[in-house]
Amino acid sequence: MPASSLVAAVLILSAAAFVQSVSGFGLALVAAATLPQVMPLHEGIALVSVFNLFVCLVTLWHNRAAFSWQASWPIALFMCLGIPIGFRFLHHADPDVLIRSLGAVLIAIAIFDLRFSPKNDYQLPRWSVAPLGLIGGIAGGAFNVGGPPIVAYVYSQNWEKARNVAVLQTVFFCGGLTRNALMGPAGDYTKNLFLVLAWAAIPAAISIAIGKRVLERIPKQKLRTGVFLFVLAMGLKYLILGG
Repeated sequence: MPASSLVAAVLILSAAAFVQSVSGFGLALVAAATLPQVMPLHEGIALVSVFNLFVCLVTLWHNRAAFSWQASWPIALFMCLGIPIGFRFLHHADPDVLIRSLGAVLIAIAIFDLRFSPKNDYQLPRWSVAPLGLIGGIAGGAFNVGGPPIVAYVYSQNWEKARNVAVLQTVFFCGGLTRNALMGPAGDYTKNLFLVLAWAAIPAAISIAIGKRVLERIPKQKLRTGVFLFVLAMGLKYLILGG
C-alpha cells in the first residue's frame, strides 16, 4: 500500500472514531463513505469491520457505567440475523453494481435521517426492533453501514446520552463479531488490512478519548446533521460516477 494511502486511511479511521465516540454512531458511515477513495471497496469494508470491534470496545469502556445488556440484546439479535444476507450480496455482486449500490444506500440513509431523525418526544414501539434490526444487519453485512436503523431505534427511547452510546456499542460489537466470523472463510483478511489497523490503533484511541471529553459540549443534532450531509454527498458521487 502506498504511504499516502496508508496515512489517508489512518486519518479517516481516526476521524470516524472521534465521531462515534461523541455520538455513539458514525464510524462505519464516515469510513465506508471515504475509504473507497484510497483503497478497493472490498478491502475498505473489511477494514471497517475489524476496526469497528476495536472502537466499540474502547468506546464502551469509556461508557461502561451506562451499559445495559437487557436494553441491547433484542436489537443485537435481529441485526446478527440480517448480516449473512448482506454479506452474501457483497461477495456475489459485480464491482460496479456494488459501488453504485453503496451510493444508493448512503443516499437513502442520509435523506431518511435528515428528514426523519429521531425526536426526543417520539418513541419507536418495541416491535420495531425486529424489522429495524434486520434492515441494519443486511446493510451492515453488505457495506458496514447498518447503523442508522439501529440508531433511530436507540435514540427514540429517550435514554441518557451515555446509555445511548453504550447500547449502540454493544449492538455494533455483536454485529461486528458476526460479520468478522464470515470474513475468514471468504478470504477478506489481508496484509494491508492489518497494516492499517496497526498504524491506526493509537491515533484512534486518542480520538475516542477526546470524543468522550467533548461528548457533552458538541450539540448532538449539529454533529449528526454534518455527518449525514457528508454521507449524502459521497453517496451521490458513488451513485453517479461509480468507483
